[in-house]
This record gives sequence, C-alpha cells and structure tokens, in this order.
Amino acid sequence: MKLKDNLAMRKIGDEYIMVSESGSTLDYTRVISLNDSAAYLIQKVVGEPFSKEDLVSMIIEKYDIDKQTAETDVQKLLDKLLKAELIDE
Repeated sequence: MKLKDNLAMRKIGDEYIMVSESGSTLDYTRVISLNDSAAYLIQKVVGEPFSKEDLVSMIIEKYDIDKQTAETDVQKLLDKLLKAELIDE
C-alpha cells in the first residue's frame, strides 16, 4: 500500500485533519480526522510503501500496546483511508 501523493495533514485542536489536494483546490469529499496515533503512523509512511504489518509494528513500538489492540486500531485506520480513497493498494 502507499498513501496518495496529493495529501495534506493539519493539526486542528486535539486532532489532525487529512485531505486530498487537487491542484489548487481541496477535495472536501475526501477529508478524514485522525487522532495522535493515526497521525503518527501517517507521518511515518508518507512517500513509502507499507503493509498492515508495518503499521502494527510501528504502533506497538511507539505506544507499547498489545498486538490485538494494535491490529484493531490499524485496521480501523486502513478502512478509513480506503473509504476516502487516500491510499493505493
């Protein structure tokens, strides 16, 4: 998998907003909100191919959580990114 190239992420209050940029405009149909851990993962893989397993390993290492929780959280993030068409498989 790989994130699309035309993404922008901004911190607004306690969360991050990620949106697809199309030239000089923003595509508001592809806006998602992210918590700190999801934003951390996105920042780690920008411009690089990654797998679900890569993300699980990163989140376990950063937040010291159990594998099952990490897998559940990563799958929720991937589902959100796929629904918004922000990643290529």
